[in-house]
Amino acid sequence: MIHRKDYLDDLAKSKLAKSAYELGLEVGEQGHLDTVGWVGAELRHMVQQAEELQIMDIVRRRYEFGKEKGRIRRQGKYDQAASAGRSVARRTASDSLAPENAARPEPMHFAERVTAEEGIWSTISVMRFARGNEEVQAHLGNLLASVADLHDRIMQMPLERTPEKTFDSALQMLSDVGWLSTYEAKFFDERNTMARVETTSMLARSFGKCETPMCLPLCNVMETVGLKTFGKQVLAVEESCMAQGHDHCTFNLFPREVPKEEGI
Repeated sequence: MIHRKDYLDDLAKSKLAKSAYELGLEVGEQGHLDTVGWVGAELRHMVQQAEELQIMDIVRRRYEFGKEKGRIRRQGKYDQAASAGRSVARRTASDSLAPENAARPEPMHFAERVTAEEGIWSTISVMRFARGNEEVQAHLGNLLASVADLHDRIMQMPLERTPEKTFDSALQMLSDVGWLSTYEAKFFDERNTMARVETTSMLARSFGKCETPMCLPLCNVMETVGLKTFGKQVLAVEESCMAQGHDHCTFNLFPREVPKEEGI
């Protein structure tokens, strides 16, 4: 049973990681300098909090990830400016043909991990790296197909009587197909869409030594586990990894969007 202090620490870590990402996103998109002014002051405050919570590496990675995503968004705005007028004109013409009182469906809310543009260009970069190397291309194809297969397997599983049992069944499936040797849910909070699980990851066990957590594909799979369990999109962060010398790979699941009233 997790203590209340541990729960509050986990919530603080989730908020700080999200804040670091959002600050990086704004800095990258607006072109701010991150060493002076209010941005520098905010960064120093975050660093202090990250050191206290011992998640400096996570906060730094989330900030840099957000900053790069913001930079790509800023660049994309220039590329889209030329076509914006034509798009508006097409929409106006289309709207004029629609019935005056036609019902418009509400758009489905989706909290994206990355923009579609960023995903496309990252994929192109990896494909260019693998160009001419049939072995790397085959491994890349197998990786993408394997993660997609796991997503399909998890999402097609029947729901259990409770979210906690669904969570366990999804983890058991990952163990059955071989991605995990063992797992143990150390914390589960349906109300706040949070969980912590310790695993013996076949990825980390086979990879060898690494200075930072390396089970990124398993993070993506854990997010599918969270989606199936909670019915909401989650962010999975690997807090510690067997490749770093730890006994287990520890994954924390948080809401991908923290409610505004909670201070974010």
